[in-house]
Amino acid sequence: MFCPDCGSPIPEGGVCPNCQKPAPEPEQPETVQAEKIEKKTRKIKIGKFSEISVGSKNYAALLSAALVFPAAICTALDLSFHRYDFWFGYVVGALAVVWICFVLPALKVFHPAVNALISFAAIMGYISFVMYKTGHLEWIYQQALPLFVLFAVFVAIDVMLISYKKVDVLTVLSVLSGEIGVYLLAIEATHQKGFTNLHWSPILAAGFISVAAVLIAFAYVGKNNRNNTHKH
Repeated sequence: MFCPDCGSPIPEGGVCPNCQKPAPEPEQPETVQAEKIEKKTRKIKIGKFSEISVGSKNYAALLSAALVFPAAICTALDLSFHRYDFWFGYVVGALAVVWICFVLPALKVFHPAVNALISFAAIMGYISFVMYKTGHLEWIYQQALPLFVLFAVFVAIDVMLISYKKVDVLTVLSVLSGEIGVYLLAIEATHQKGFTNLHWSPILAAGFISVAAVLIAFAYVGKNNRNNTHKH
C-alpha cells in the first residue's frame, strides 16, 4: 500500500513515514462492484437507443404503420392493372422520404447532422427519380431544380434542429418562419429570373421574417427565465 500524496510505502494500518497520514482504507468488494454497475448503467444511458422516449417510440411505430397501407395498396393496384411505366414508384418514393425525414430522427439512430444529410440525400434522390420518370423536362432543370434543392436544404436543417434535444419548439418555429420567407423570395426570383423585379414576395417575406424574430425573442426570454429559476 502506498501513500496517495507522496507515494511512499505504508504498512497496512500504519501511517505514512513522510506525510504522517494514515493509510487509506481498502475498498470493499461491494463498493467496487457498485461502482462498476453505476459506470455500466451510465454507459447504457448515453447509448443511442436508450435516449428514445416512450412517446418517440410510439410515434415512430404509429407513423411507420400508417405509411405501410398507402404504399402497399398503391403497389398492389399498379401491379394489378398497369403493367407498364409503373406509377407506384412516385407514391412509395414519397412515403419513403416522409419516413426518413419524420421517423428516422425520432429513433435517434444517427447524429442529428447525419440525419440532416440523409434527409437531404433522400429528397434529392426522389427528385432525380421524378425527373427520370418524366423524361428530363428542361423546365425542371432551369427553374424548379433550384427550388427543390433549397427545399431539401431547409428540410435538412429542420430535421437537424428537431433531432437536437436542447433546441426548443419556439426556436424550430422561428427557423421555419424564416425559411418560408426566404422560400417565397426564391419562388418569385425564379419566376422573374432575378431579384431586381420582385413585387409580392418581399412583403410576405418581411412578415414571416418578423414572426421569426418575435419567436426567437420569446425563446430567448423563456430560456433565461428557466435558467434563473434553476439558479434559485
